[in-house]
Amino acid sequence: MKYTLVVGLVSLFFTSVSHAQITGTINQVVSPVRPIIDRTPSDLKALREQAVRRAQSAVNSTETLASGMLDSIPTPQFRAPSATTILSTSGQPVIEEVTVENGFLAVEKEWLFLGSEADKAHFDGANIELQRAQYLPSLSQWLYQVRVTGNADEVSAISNSLPEKLQSQLGRNHIYLSQSQRAVKNVENNAAKSFNTASPQAKVNTVCQTPLRIGMVDTHVSPDHPLLSHIRLTQETFIIGHNQNNKAIKSNNANKEENGEKASTVAFSSDHGTAVASLLAKSIPASSQVFNASVFYSRNSVSQGATLMSLIEGLNFLASQQVDAINMSLAGPDNPVLASVIKQLDEKGVQIIAAVGNEGPASLPLYPAAYPETLGITAVDKNHAIYRWANQGSYVDFASYGVSVDAAHPKGDTVRQTGTSMAAPRATALYACFLRAEKERKGALIKLQHLAVDAGEPGRDSIFGFGVLP
Repeated sequence: MKYTLVVGLVSLFFTSVSHAQITGTINQVVSPVRPIIDRTPSDLKALREQAVRRAQSAVNSTETLASGMLDSIPTPQFRAPSATTILSTSGQPVIEEVTVENGFLAVEKEWLFLGSEADKAHFDGANIELQRAQYLPSLSQWLYQVRVTGNADEVSAISNSLPEKLQSQLGRNHIYLSQSQRAVKNVENNAAKSFNTASPQAKVNTVCQTPLRIGMVDTHVSPDHPLLSHIRLTQETFIIGHNQNNKAIKSNNANKEENGEKASTVAFSSDHGTAVASLLAKSIPASSQVFNASVFYSRNSVSQGATLMSLIEGLNFLASQQVDAINMSLAGPDNPVLASVIKQLDEKGVQIIAAVGNEGPASLPLYPAAYPETLGITAVDKNHAIYRWANQGSYVDFASYGVSVDAAHPKGDTVRQTGTSMAAPRATALYACFLRAEKERKGALIKLQHLAVDAGEPGRDSIFGFGVLP
């Protein structure tokens, strides 16, 4: 009866099959869950506190264990990379990265502010200049990008010129990084066989029969990979310099001079996003819709970066699609602008699910996973052993398989990927399934808790959270 009711909520209509990804199958448009399901904040904080109260002694034991582990764990492999200058495909500087507080990266002298249209008047002073103003309809706010014109590149150089009520709403244009290690080629190449649309569907349909609407913020996704054939993929690009009105990202070879000016586009990779999309696809029913906000530029052959400006534009797009949840397999510093956006999305009923990061057990908290509204996901191997470079802390909510997982590669084959990035998609898919079934967010989270297999010390802990999701 439960599944019958859920299926009844989905409206189907006939569309042209010229872009159909499943031959002979009628495209389904998955109705947004927002009009018929409680979209109020999920009260995730209360659920976490309740778990702590139930097993306080176990939590204390786990913290002691984690503390003891730190003494024997070497320096994490994953370090914040050095700042670099990102060039356009025509060789012109586009992004000047700098290392800022706590070793994080940001765009040199660029700051962001969320506010009203009237606030624009405050961003044209002696020390700053307004570079861009953009209205974000899904957030009902304006996003301002400003630049420090003097030598000082610190918050006081801008905030002192603003009214007091606005000073705390200013943040650097930080750069956030994807959270996976170098991919290893699957030499056996048998993963594609196990990734067919029949086997994973049979597994996940015990949880969810209804097609889903899921968002992801990542790199570009290679749309023609066979492992994505049973889903409907829509993506828009918010990579700096690329045409944001064009849903199809141009290849590097297609960048040409336009209107007498050299193209300002930067190189991008499809590796990370294609892998994440394939892991989402593995866990969701056929005809589900995945909306991707492509935000990452290539820093080098193994590192991708996204400016906060691009992240917020991407989140605004995904919110407009009324997705059930948003997967963010990326991490970086706390930022008041990002925190405000995450809170607003939570209030609109959109659950953010994010990788906790690969900086190691002793790392500072990374964001957006560490925000109280976000579900933080860590990685384990097939034996439920924690990924040794995964972040640990009170913001870890669930663990999922993310060590040496078989994932899609843009060339059409598969590779072995490792990192908390690879663990987040499974949690995102399960949450979205439960949301459709339970019709309210708190119920979906409780279902996740019941599904998770406790690991480590009894109860929720800072290593595995509530437990490992199957």
